[in-house]
Amino acid sequence: MTTRELKITGVLMLVVFCHSIVNGQRTIHKVDSDQYRIDISKEDGSPVTILQVTDLHLGSTDEGKWKRDLETCRRIKKLVETHDPDMIAITGDLFDGNKPHGTLLASYAVNFFDSLDRPWLFMFGNHDPEGGFGRAAIAEVFAESKWGVLGKHSVNNEWSEKYDYVVDILVNGERKPVWQIFGFDSGAEKGNKSIKEEQLKWYRDISNNTASTHKEQIRAISMFHIPLIEFQYLQDDESIKKQGFNEEKVYYEEDDGSVYKTFLDVGNVEAVFCGHDHYNNYWGTYKGGIILAYGYISGVATKYAWPPGGKLITLPINGGKIVMENVIPDMGK
Repeated sequence: MTTRELKITGVLMLVVFCHSIVNGQRTIHKVDSDQYRIDISKEDGSPVTILQVTDLHLGSTDEGKWKRDLETCRRIKKLVETHDPDMIAITGDLFDGNKPHGTLLASYAVNFFDSLDRPWLFMFGNHDPEGGFGRAAIAEVFAESKWGVLGKHSVNNEWSEKYDYVVDILVNGERKPVWQIFGFDSGAEKGNKSIKEEQLKWYRDISNNTASTHKEQIRAISMFHIPLIEFQYLQDDESIKKQGFNEEKVYYEEDDGSVYKTFLDVGNVEAVFCGHDHYNNYWGTYKGGIILAYGYISGVATKYAWPPGGKLITLPINGGKIVMENVIPDMGK
């Protein structure tokens, strides 16, 4: 082998080795149909970070909107390059309601988010199952993803399914999760635009089993698309400090307060993150101590009142409070 060939081989080996280190910092394990484990290396004790994106509305058939979809992806990629989050969470309405080429669109989304080289969690929004390309079809495409996370569980005596799942976040090889993320499908069809009792039973069972296994509750957050009615109460209560903007009423659809009450009763959920309302991106701590937080609209094709971006969520691993901020990509750099 010549000196030049040796140099090239050495460079290639270094590239492969570095790539394996980057991938090794975050690994996904599917434990069950409704449970995943994400292992993260945090030797420096730094917090776990999540970039929440919401309401991208990719795939509109309106003339020229495909250009906006490309810009949406460029902006999200820039946010990832800037903030290097451990994972991405998509809180619904990834797709527009019209999907004449659903398989192709879903495949495009998988290709884009997988290219960011880190786990991405998906929660269904109200528009995602529309257009004749529903939950099962989307889930089939997403199942081929290297980095995508989307789970489901049976309800009603196993005759139907809900796309809810839990993610255990483990750090530095520890067996006990530092956080759990409960992702819910908050519904789309009339009569089903809220989290239902069978889903809350699933959440209670998972939480109780986790506490029993580890002899203590594990800190948790919950993520889904349609906001709870308590988001409206938070908006109306001027005595509660809020950050971010609120420019429209809360479209909590059919929520009746039972979800928030259940979170309080179980006691592990510290923050709730949603999407749905394009002109709200505020957050604040509501009665009982749970943070209620809107995502920050991410789709360029979506009607919006500010430049699209995301919400950066910081989860400490050694105690401390959850921190979040609205982030906008600097496309000039």
